[in-house]
Amino acid sequence: MSSSLLWAVDVYGKVYSLSTTRGRWERDEDTLLELKRVTAGQRCSWGIGCDHHVYLNIDPGEVPIRYREETYENQRWNPVDGFTDVLLPTDRWAWSDLTGVTAKPLHSFLLPSNSWEWEGDWYVDQVCAGGDPIETGGWEYAVDFPANFSREKKWNSCVCRRRWIRDRIYKARGSWTKIPLDHPKQPPLPLSDVSCGGWEMSDQPGRYHFLWGVSQQGQVWFRSGILPQVPEGQCWEQVEAPREVAQISAGPGDLLWAVLWDGQLLVRTGICLDSPTGSSWVVVDSPPVKEGGTIHVAVGVSVVWAVTKDYKVWFRRGVNSHNPCGSGWISIGGEMMMVDVGLNDQVWGVGEDRGLYFRKGVTPSEPSGRGWIPVSAQWGHSKEMVQPRSVVYGVHRECSLSSVFSVWVRKGSMRWWRDWKPYRWVDVGVALEQSTNVNGKRDAIFFIYFTQYDEKKYLHVFISDVTVLVPVLKENSHHAFAVYTSDSTKQRWPLILAAQTEKDMADWLSLLAGCCCEARGIRGTPSRQALWSVTSKGDVMVHEPSPCLEAPAHTLPCDMMFWLQVPGHLRCVESNSLGVVWGIGYDGTAWVYSVLGYYCAFPVFVGDRRVLHTQTDERTVYIYENQRWNPMTGYTDKLLPTDRFPWSDDNGFTECTKSTTHPPSPQWSWVTEWAVDLAFSGGTDREGWQYAADFPVTFHGNKSLKDFVRRRRWVRKCKITLTAPWQEVPPIPLSDITVLPCLAQSSMEQVSVWGLSDKGDVLCRLGVTPQNPAGSSWLHVGTDQPFKSISIGGGHQVWAIARDRAVFYRGSVSARNPAGECWYHIPSPPKQSLRQLSVGRTSVYAVDENSNLWYRQGLTPSYPQGSAWELLSNNVTKVSVGPLDQVWVIADWVPGCPSELSVPGAVCHRLGVGPMQPKGQSWDYGIGVSHYQLGVDFDVCSKDIGRFPNGTVFPK
Repeated sequence: MSSSLLWAVDVYGKVYSLSTTRGRWERDEDTLLELKRVTAGQRCSWGIGCDHHVYLNIDPGEVPIRYREETYENQRWNPVDGFTDVLLPTDRWAWSDLTGVTAKPLHSFLLPSNSWEWEGDWYVDQVCAGGDPIETGGWEYAVDFPANFSREKKWNSCVCRRRWIRDRIYKARGSWTKIPLDHPKQPPLPLSDVSCGGWEMSDQPGRYHFLWGVSQQGQVWFRSGILPQVPEGQCWEQVEAPREVAQISAGPGDLLWAVLWDGQLLVRTGICLDSPTGSSWVVVDSPPVKEGGTIHVAVGVSVVWAVTKDYKVWFRRGVNSHNPCGSGWISIGGEMMMVDVGLNDQVWGVGEDRGLYFRKGVTPSEPSGRGWIPVSAQWGHSKEMVQPRSVVYGVHRECSLSSVFSVWVRKGSMRWWRDWKPYRWVDVGVALEQSTNVNGKRDAIFFIYFTQYDEKKYLHVFISDVTVLVPVLKENSHHAFAVYTSDSTKQRWPLILAAQTEKDMADWLSLLAGCCCEARGIRGTPSRQALWSVTSKGDVMVHEPSPCLEAPAHTLPCDMMFWLQVPGHLRCVESNSLGVVWGIGYDGTAWVYSVLGYYCAFPVFVGDRRVLHTQTDERTVYIYENQRWNPMTGYTDKLLPTDRFPWSDDNGFTECTKSTTHPPSPQWSWVTEWAVDLAFSGGTDREGWQYAADFPVTFHGNKSLKDFVRRRRWVRKCKITLTAPWQEVPPIPLSDITVLPCLAQSSMEQVSVWGLSDKGDVLCRLGVTPQNPAGSSWLHVGTDQPFKSISIGGGHQVWAIARDRAVFYRGSVSARNPAGECWYHIPSPPKQSLRQLSVGRTSVYAVDENSNLWYRQGLTPSYPQGSAWELLSNNVTKVSVGPLDQVWVIADWVPGCPSELSVPGAVCHRLGVGPMQPKGQSWDYGIGVSHYQLGVDFDVCSKDIGRFPNGTVFPK
């Protein structure tokens, strides 16, 4: 185990060290040494003496530090003397460097300081540049300077050279020595502070340090030329600063912070190996204190600590080489005069009592630690434990305990879908930083770090701004998810990231969802007033509404609603404010939510039994085989350039072959092979083909002389199995479900639940209560024809649409007569066919096949069928009406959004709905979906002051 030292200087300038291997304080052997400041790096330490000189201490090591001096002896041939050092005026120096520009005679080489000594005398290098030994006394020959030299002497060799070398060795390791003064330029004396860093910027062996200093006049200086073979460096260079600097701190990487005399902070940007002094300064506000500013700052690899004039300790959030300025200050418990960050970002501090303290619990995942503990160790050979009064700049130790205030970080690597041209996946680093403030409230920031054109950049998302986290299917990535915020919703550009594995994606989604819940105070199970929804790919989402969600004066915008994923997979979901939640899978299976279930980030246990069930669902995937008739070959897959693909989706725009078509997500698996669908609507021939005159004219099952194109549909089923808080309600497969909306304070013995079987039969569920949401049995309600859509509203109003698109109203439905008595036919809008409807308290809305939204006029208690249909809006896919007649819809596109950004499936809320304005005034647009959306389902749920949508669609 390698040893590391903690250096300390007491108020008298005496230097002490605490070793991790010896475990006791030891005073430096040089009793006359007095330092004012000390800074520790990797294998070396620097200090400022009371004599204003800069001192260096290099750790003892097994490998000595050697530096080889070299010079070249140059000669030219003349007919009289042969090769001689009498050169032409235009030639190089007789003794020079390799280029010949600088004169370097043997007597000009001096030891840079007393810390060096010569290791032998000058000698000739007997090995040429190619590595071969030279048998001619080390001479190399050439036609002229600076031609290529070789060891062979030729008839035209007019010049020669040989290299002289001499080694010097550093002898002062393990002791403090003065670094030499700059000649002829004087150093920036006196210095008031020094800090070394930068050794982690290079991954090459033999890393070197950057040394920064601050003079008493407030100037910033940089020590250049520090190399493994030249540990003392060469000279000081001034770095211009906008104002006078009081203190400076450099991290092991490319972070450099400075404190100004007025308490403000400076950050140096652009530091790299090619530009170690950086490019510019950025002013950063000091922590928010009533009086004064910052008096001390300490920098680590990716952390920044500060101490203000009231001795409060602060931690800087979001600091990274991509974001050296960070994003905000967090107050940390304890009062210190100064702090310092050592190796591995471990933190040490000097308290007001001038005692030495260590920050416990500092880890890569919790860089702020969890509390301060005093540092006590043996004094020399004494067994007494002491704590020196000291000033500290130190190295590393590790500890893991607990505290109240902390910053927690989770880092990883992902790919990010760059949302500007050219669109492509970019490798990025991600970090989730969660902090706890003085009041115990937690918040978090999600960072994305990337490099563009060799420039380090970053993006950040405040977790409190996140509105939804949802998996997506993206090109060349099966483990992608989208992060929506209110701003990205308005711009229709979510943040899309892809993890390396499905487990990594699930871990990050769970972690981010947990932070979102903590930021909003969401804990435990979904409330009875929660809004439920399903995505186009079957994910179940929940929104916890605020009390004023539908209050006219405090309407929550749609783009600010936070949706959280709940385990499960459904095609549609329906709920009310008594906690009754029903859903239907893609295979028609009915499911009821186990009220004591859990959010994805918060498992809930009931005794020793977890309220979970095995949920399965099946989906059918379709692709189409397309052909065109050719007079020579008959029907063939050789289509016209303007035709659709030979294998495509329904509309023909996307190519879909058997080999390239996959299940909706990696959680799904195929359960059947591809087969021709002979039950295709419209009829088929014996081989499954449908015929038409051209694409995309209506297809039919019988071929005629005018049919020049044909298609057939191939079908394959896939299945998903997961563990979720959903209980199966056998045995009848359903196609639609509706739950009686009611207010949270309502009291009723049974909750009316109506449904449609997959064959179109109308069913009424009996025995449904908040305690038994699954109910007991189904009651068949007679009809003359199969139905496809049904909805129950306030006052037990039941409306339905038959498969022939006729509209019906069920009369005499009540709590005592849950099935009602008879159906009343309602005329459809002129020349329109309705496909879905929703019933509120005193209103009925419907959507037709052309995506028009219709409002039913004239509904009264004495005439609940209404009088006529009125066109309200277009561009609507689904509609949902609450018990207070609030209207929510899914829109195909958002007006005013550019075509390249417009996406289908946006959630919209009707504003201005009231007794005097039953149809409302305008739309509030919310979260939309990606361009890969397949379909929507939009149902309803209610709250104590209204009824809300629960079929929000997100990207697939």
